[in-house]
Amino acid sequence: MGAKRVCEALLLLTALACANGTLFEDSPVQEALRQEFQDALQTGHTGPLMKRVAQKMDLASIMKGDLEGQHLDGIRGPVICGTCQVGVNEVLHAIENGTDPIAIANMIVNVCVDLGFGSQVFCENFIMIAEPQVFWVLENTEGLTGKDVCGMLLVGFGCNTDNPDRVWEVTLPAVPKPPVTPPPLPAPGAPVMKVLHLADTHYDLYYLPGSNAECGESYHCCRAESGPLETPEAAAGYWGDYRNCDAPRWLLESMYAHISEQHPDLDFIVWTGDIVPHNVWNTSRAGNLDTIREAVQMVKDYFPDVPVFPAIGNHESHPVNAFPQPYIEGEFDISWLYDEIVTLWQTWLPEEVAASIAYSGFYSTLIKPGLRILSINSNYCYGFNWWLLYDDVDPASELEWMGSELQAAEDAGEKVYLISHHPPGHEDCTRTWSHQYNRIILRYESTIAGLFYGHTHKDHFMMVYDPDEPSRAAHVGYVAQSQTPYHKLNPGYKVYTVDGDYEGSSYRVLDHDNYILDLDEANANATADPRFFLLYTAKEEYGLADLTPASWSALVDKMNETDSEVFNTYFKNYIKNARPYMEEGCDQNCKSNLLCRLVISDTSDYSRCDNY
Repeated sequence: MGAKRVCEALLLLTALACANGTLFEDSPVQEALRQEFQDALQTGHTGPLMKRVAQKMDLASIMKGDLEGQHLDGIRGPVICGTCQVGVNEVLHAIENGTDPIAIANMIVNVCVDLGFGSQVFCENFIMIAEPQVFWVLENTEGLTGKDVCGMLLVGFGCNTDNPDRVWEVTLPAVPKPPVTPPPLPAPGAPVMKVLHLADTHYDLYYLPGSNAECGESYHCCRAESGPLETPEAAAGYWGDYRNCDAPRWLLESMYAHISEQHPDLDFIVWTGDIVPHNVWNTSRAGNLDTIREAVQMVKDYFPDVPVFPAIGNHESHPVNAFPQPYIEGEFDISWLYDEIVTLWQTWLPEEVAASIAYSGFYSTLIKPGLRILSINSNYCYGFNWWLLYDDVDPASELEWMGSELQAAEDAGEKVYLISHHPPGHEDCTRTWSHQYNRIILRYESTIAGLFYGHTHKDHFMMVYDPDEPSRAAHVGYVAQSQTPYHKLNPGYKVYTVDGDYEGSSYRVLDHDNYILDLDEANANATADPRFFLLYTAKEEYGLADLTPASWSALVDKMNETDSEVFNTYFKNYIKNARPYMEEGCDQNCKSNLLCRLVISDTSDYSRCDNY
């Protein structure tokens, strides 16, 4: 295919995406892509149209998370989805025709390299790690199509599945919702509690200061195997690095020492997962467990008398993101992870929760009279968990269990904190799971006192609106900043002040303090202890009278104004005042995407984003 034909095909592909939001069936571009995928299965290499699409859409940057929110735009998403559908259909056709899975995997490795998604080492190792599970799922799931696969795995890019079996509903207890009465604000001088939120630790046991932070393996560097330095500036900082590197032990220990000294009055800790680093192409079960054990022990050492309530992240598994249903046995049984977590968490949790953790990584426990925590395994909503292709209907009956637990709490007059790794409004949370989760939140909104999440590495919040009364903000979820600097971020943590432990307490969040370490400052004087400092306090920073959902919603409206200074302040805090992001800034498209992220808790409906 000549250069002119490549350009014409690319223009046509983009035009079709813009005009119709998908690829027209039997279009010339679709046929050209199909032919290239067929050729790739024979030759192992991509054709010029596929390469041009990857370059034009900057797919490598999107896959590495370098384009904040750009997967939601009106051009990249449809092109990615259409191209994905063509490719997956060819793979499914090859499997049906008895093509050796290893041959297909080798082709995908070459495509991965050709399109710039990673190096030969990354593509080969990651795909070979994932291949046994992925091909089992593809071979054993009836009725899969390219649209179904891409609509599940790439939900964050706006891809849709038309499979009616992907739409399901959880049966909730047949108890009418009581009238909603907003909790009264506590009286002056009422008792309060302090709660530390740790998120996205991503502890790297093998971080090496001075190693190559600009290695060819752009997903994760800063180790001895990262290769020689090409320039002095490529050397990894002592306390961490803004590039694709995770948190060394001494950074975490310094953070914990600071927290224990600065906040000796902590009542408890919520820890919302992702302990394992981003070296996703060379993980192992044993290696992941070693990392988790060491990270847990660090928290125990520095906070020996503080209860900790963890949730499980998508990086804890091997391969990354792979969380099979509890009925999957044999080679792919995930009990190797859940059984170890039962042991590691038993210091903090009562014995009666061990069974549900061992079953599928979630639990419910009363932490104080009148206050309960439900830790949700949100990997069952994560689009990149390919086991959802096999069966996504309320895996492990977790949401049904969640509704039952909330009903029991309502009956007992308890308040509940929900914690999980993924926010339900995150763009990679599958639509039906997200919708059902929101349905449960709204049914039990008077029982739920707090929503706490991680995963994004940024510091933000998530509004929950009532679809029957769209202007009413029913809840707000808090998404905590990452401990790891990965990537382009400063390490940080969040401390909530919540309504205290007394009769009639709402247990609502009253304020939160947000601390960071400036990596440039810390690495400039690596021999000194790093300085963790208060970046902002929510009420003071944003001029809020309180942290009710209505107040946060009004703040979003204020941030949406033209030339909003409060949005500039929010952006600074969102990216933890990290130099790389501050230098990039946030244009109008960036602002629209970030505001959209704030007002979406249900990924089945993005209509509210039309206002931004």
